[in-house]
Amino acid sequence: MPYTRLSSKGQVVLPKAVREALGLKAGDELLVRVEDGTLRLIPKRKRSLSEVLDRLPGHAPKVAYEEPEELFALEKEEARKRWRR
Repeated sequence: MPYTRLSSKGQVVLPKAVREALGLKAGDELLVRVEDGTLRLIPKRKRSLSEVLDRLPGHAPKVAYEEPEELFALEKEEARKRWRR
């Protein structure tokens, strides 16, 4: 597993192998999370909101979600509803 360093400006360079494996390019956005003392970088998906909502069962409300966390929460709730049936 490749290592990287934190610069004095707080910047991190993702190794080329990691960028290629995830299909990341300059300017791509990453969600930054800290979970149980672990840093997670989650690439922002390049799907439109309508594509995401079309995958969900039923009719999800057609509203704008700006943060990936909101989409994750919506998908998680829809999955819970499916398992309760």
